[in-house]
Amino acid sequence: MHEGRQHARIRSIGIHMPSTRVSNYEKAAKVGFEREFLENKLGVVARSVMEPGETTSDLAVRAFNDLAERTEVPRDEIQLLVVVTQHPDFKVPHTAAIVHNRLELAKHCMTFDVSQGCAGYTHAVTIVTGVMDAANLNHGVLITSDPYSDKVADDDRDVSLLFGDAATATYFSRSGPGYRLIDSNFGTLPDSYRCLMFRDRLEMDGAAVFKHAVQEAPPSMKELLARNQLNVDDINLFLLHQGSKYLVEYVSRKMRVPPERAPFEASHYGNTVSSSIPLMLQKHIDDAELERIVLSGFGVGFTWGNNLLQLSKG
Repeated sequence: MHEGRQHARIRSIGIHMPSTRVSNYEKAAKVGFEREFLENKLGVVARSVMEPGETTSDLAVRAFNDLAERTEVPRDEIQLLVVVTQHPDFKVPHTAAIVHNRLELAKHCMTFDVSQGCAGYTHAVTIVTGVMDAANLNHGVLITSDPYSDKVADDDRDVSLLFGDAATATYFSRSGPGYRLIDSNFGTLPDSYRCLMFRDRLEMDGAAVFKHAVQEAPPSMKELLARNQLNVDDINLFLLHQGSKYLVEYVSRKMRVPPERAPFEASHYGNTVSSSIPLMLQKHIDDAELERIVLSGFGVGFTWGNNLLQLSKG
């Protein structure tokens, strides 16, 4: 990066949440879950579901359009477009190229996909920041779009009550106020990839995913804080991947973080995979009282990633 230039930072986030909600109460009874388990353990009482025939790029474009309504995005000056998805429109080309074309962005824009799941946003924040800083790019957009509703077996009690559809679009630039990435850390657990797989349909070993998450996420967040001379009390907000209500509560208890600083917010739309963290971050992006935020994603792979963000007044 040229000396004296400011680092890329998160300026604004747009979201798209399909308006259709499907209640989980009837399905929970059919697959043998009590109401108490649904509300207090899974925590997802309704799921956001896209319309039949909608695609990953459809959701992505709608999220970008919402971003453009929230803030002034210099569309002709966007130099980087990244889409996080494990369910692209096609195997070839990459979905970012399709979105680029539909948004009529400039030809000088770099485009690529990141094939990651529940830790995808934390990986991509680091990638986008690194690329923008290394290549001296001024404007970038990171989109998450991972619809699962049409890929989950309706009678699968491990997954059919959890996943919802959504997309987000995060705008990065070098100027103005926003959240700057201070540090990140990541990991992949050996011999664990079978806990979440997609062959003919999504298959999940829920017990293994929970075990890996509670064993790996808390110590990795503590390591990130320690190497930046910080402790839990120095962080205003922890945004944890919304795998389930019980998982978020368990991880936050292990971190000794009070519930109000590590919220579960997905009860009426579900686990939206790579979109779960930015959906929450969007609600807090303009809160000038939040000096430091930790993002923590964990899931498919089994992988995890954490970001330490700090507010920059610009």
